[in-house]
Amino acid sequence: MNAALSKKLLDVFPMLFRNRHESSMQRGFVCGDGWFELIYTLCQDIEAVACQNGLTPDSPEWPKCRQVKEKFGSLRFVVFAVDGLTGLNERISELRLAALNQSLQICEQCGRPGKLVRVRMATLCLEHARQISTDCYLG
Repeated sequence: MNAALSKKLLDVFPMLFRNRHESSMQRGFVCGDGWFELIYTLCQDIEAVACQNGLTPDSPEWPKCRQVKEKFGSLRFVVFAVDGLTGLNERISELRLAALNQSLQICEQCGRPGKLVRVRMATLCLEHARQISTDCYLG
């Protein structure tokens, strides 16, 4: 993800990405710009669920993201489990799974509707898929 979009996520959600240099987040957001809105919404949803569970951003139990990347054409968003808050952990897992499933329908490069391109194992729109191969298989 480009530096400006990465900075926006880090600025808007500083507590979710705290101590990022101590985890795989030190590599940044290892995915294309097209998933920015998906990641932004997921961050909002995770923070909303944390608040609904009585947490505040300054509490040590506040969710902490340790990695955001593309793998096998889908979004992987890894969050440390929160000790003693099983319901919160389950809800965050549901949100992460929903975002992973959505990422399989969004071009990682531009954010337009996309499909998994098996030639490259990436989720791309038709235009970006064609840049890889003129006869690539979408499906």
